[in-house]
Amino acid sequence: MSFPSQQFYDSHLSVGSKLQVQPSWLDLWPAGSDGPIAFLHIEGVEQTMTVNTDNGSDKSKSNVDEVLLVVSCLFDYCNSVLV
Repeated sequence: MSFPSQQFYDSHLSVGSKLQVQPSWLDLWPAGSDGPIAFLHIEGVEQTMTVNTDNGSDKSKSNVDEVLLVVSCLFDYCNSVLV
């Protein structure tokens, strides 16, 4: 972490932020709204598709591996709450 901090951010880059310790505004986490929020890095293939819009065309991106992980986590959570 020190190389990118020194090289690109004049040694001001740090790990973590105040946002990571703030309570979640979502009240669906097992630890309640005071529990931490986790951001996970998922290795997957991002797919790009051109879609027509009112302003011409835009690029739509998707990642099936991310979707599958989110659905799996949500399924596990729902099973743990409903059991």
